Amino acid sequence: MSNRFEILVEGIDDAALVNAIESAVREAFREMSLPGSWRVVVKPSAHPTQDGGRWDFTVYGLDVRHALSIAVPPDLLPNLIPQRLRESLNRPIRRSLDEAAQRTLARAV
Repeated sequence: MSNRFEILVEGIDDAALVNAIESAVREAFREMSLPGSWRVVVKPSAHPTQDGGRWDFTVYGLDVRHALSIAVPPDLLPNLIPQRLRESLNRPIRRSLDEAAQRTLARAV
């Protein structure tokens, strides 16, 4: 197993669910082909919803630190965390590409 990913899942006692979350996060990073080492922490939110079920996850890596929160039952985390990771990590990449395109256009004028 690669040391590129450290995935910590807190507050879930179901080993199969923890493994599913870890696998989903690893697969999301593989699909995005992001270089470097990454650390992802998933834990119950310090600010739960009235009926509970709020989760915080933080992503650290390559000058990146994203803190995200999601209000779902824990069994949905393996499906939703990768989607939120992709959205969150692709946002700065898109912004950089847009800025580079703007600079190119400005030079051409």
